Amino acid sequence: MISTSLEKRLAALEATRAAAPIRLTPEERKEAARQYEATLREDDPCSTEAEAYFATATVHQLASDYDAMLKGAPAPWE
Repeated sequence: MISTSLEKRLAALEATRAAAPIRLTPEERKEAARQYEATLREDDPCSTEAEAYFATATVHQLASDYDAMLKGAPAPWE
């Protein structure tokens, strides 16, 4: 069994460990980009009304509306 202090020290070491960079060939990069772009619209829950709202709302308005939604208000586009 690992002691709690040892667990904390191991977690701290893991958190500071640098991850090895991923090395891809140009073809692998293009394929990864294609796969990523294909997932962008996958299962997109946005309605046309929501897209219009996000396209026209200011950052201040977005923040204010989001805060209201967290408190139970309906989404502005609903």
